[in-house]
Amino acid sequence: MNFITIRDMLSNIEDMPYSFFYLPADHSSWTLNTQGVFSLEDDSNLPKQAIEEGWIPTLEKAEIEDIISVANNELNNPTLEDLFSSFVFYFENDAFLQYYDL
Repeated sequence: MNFITIRDMLSNIEDMPYSFFYLPADHSSWTLNTQGVFSLEDDSNLPKQAIEEGWIPTLEKAEIEDIISVANNELNNPTLEDLFSSFVFYFENDAFLQYYDL
């Protein structure tokens, strides 16, 4: 199981497995360079580091694809920072970030 940064995950979502993206539990510390891992919701397949550090399932691949799609539709050419903000917003609020409200 390979670790992948949030940056690479957002840039290459089509190549990611259909499972949950696990990240460290403290989401206030996440950056584009934070490493995570895709795994089934059953954390028995997680790498030792993720288990020991209490990583959490964030969103499934399909949800991340939807977040990227909404950002693309609303912003035309979103930056990785836009996509990251959308990812975190969706994780925290279970809703899409509405760019026209910003």
